[in-house]
Amino acid sequence: MRRMAIGLAANTAFTLLELAAGFLSRSMALVGDAVHNFADSLALVLALTAAYASTRPRTEKKTFGYHRLGIMAAFINSLVVVGLGLSLFFGTLGRLGHPPEVKTRLVMAVAGAGFLINGAVALFLRRGGDDLNLRGAFLHLFTDALVSLGVLAGGVVMATTGWWVVDPLLTIAMASLVLVAAFRVLRESVHVLMESVPQGLDYREVLGDLAAIQGVRDVHDLHIWEVGSRLYSLSAHLVVEDAPLSSYRKKVEEAKRMLREKHRVVHATLELESEPCDPAECRFGAEPLR
Repeated sequence: MRRMAIGLAANTAFTLLELAAGFLSRSMALVGDAVHNFADSLALVLALTAAYASTRPRTEKKTFGYHRLGIMAAFINSLVVVGLGLSLFFGTLGRLGHPPEVKTRLVMAVAGAGFLINGAVALFLRRGGDDLNLRGAFLHLFTDALVSLGVLAGGVVMATTGWWVVDPLLTIAMASLVLVAAFRVLRESVHVLMESVPQGLDYREVLGDLAAIQGVRDVHDLHIWEVGSRLYSLSAHLVVEDAPLSSYRKKVEEAKRMLREKHRVVHATLELESEPCDPAECRFGAEPLR
């Protein structure tokens, strides 16, 4: 968490500097890069939120803990970034016909600094280990470094040729990158908040694996959802032969172990029943899903 906090502070400080330099130099490309950096600062906030949530204990009212904090933050932040990206995109279109002259020296100086700062912070995070959140933060900042390098190259082109249209073209390209990334996060966060089947899990495969357990005659009311980042939960009804429940203890343990090891389901609630489910009442079982 300390490394991510340092990375967030450095990225946020440079974002503010770059935003000011963009207005002073009349370069929308620098402003666009600042928006891109801001989006990645939000990504670091999400990583920190997820790391914080994982340390918070469950309570009587928060029985799943605070893992949804990261998802809620992702949803809100992605909406903000989409708004910024759209404003940047449409605000720059009008500059294509009459692009203003840009102070290229300031653009190149700030873009060069951005390349060095983002690159250094990315390497700092990369040496922090193989933690998933740290790897994600590293990729965001490494991408920022490459984008700053592109702005630097654009500044060189404008300084040597006077083609000021390069600036709005770069801005539109960066706004497009921001929007693509923001829409992806927005889609994924909505997917989790709707308690949909986690991406990467095959509902039919999980259903088949449960039904294949010896002694299980049918499976119905199977629900799979994501509590937080990569934390999967599941509930299902298993129809078994009429026998003392104690005789199925090992079968339940076997099913939970299979779900944990093969499908990464960390919490499974399995209800045993001896009577087949009425087809008119069963939901999400072996019948075709719509």
